[in-house]
Amino acid sequence: MFSPVRPLLAAAVLGALSWPAFGQQKTIVLRAARMFDGHEMRTPGLVVVSGSRILGVGPRASIPAGAQVIDFGEATLSPGFIDAHTHLSFMYTADYRQGLLDSLQQTIPEQTLRATDNLKKTLMAGITTARDVGSSDFMDVGLRNAAAAGVIPGPRMLVAVRAIGATGGHCDEQNGFRAGPSG
Repeated sequence: MFSPVRPLLAAAVLGALSWPAFGQQKTIVLRAARMFDGHEMRTPGLVVVSGSRILGVGPRASIPAGAQVIDFGEATLSPGFIDAHTHLSFMYTADYRQGLLDSLQQTIPEQTLRATDNLKKTLMAGITTARDVGSSDFMDVGLRNAAAAGVIPGPRMLVAVRAIGATGGHCDEQNGFRAGPSG
């Protein structure tokens, strides 16, 4: 029976393997019933990884002696996903205005540290590349650099630094607040 959780788990493991600090030079083999290689479905699905490098894929990939094999059974392995519109330094809240008020009480370093959780969740969801299209105070640049150096788990990031949007739109930094004294 098809379970949507197992394929997502397989994508999440592939995402975690793309983090530079994962496993360093340990060889890991991911095995599943199928693998989508970006072009076609292959059976069985094999991906051989050493450190952050993929050494082989598909049914003909050789499994080195001593490699750790992770068997996903009936799952389908897939390449990492790309999310082309993220704001990884912004924390989700059901009440947008309250979230903005709460963020005013947090320093930039505290906001950045909280955002590292967003990067990890994104990577574990199988997204290995993210385009971050707006941040503040260069948090996206710091997050990108830390993930690229293997300091924190996260996807490869393409960052915009500043968002572009219409006056009064969701990128308008006034967000309904008036800067400065009223009067």
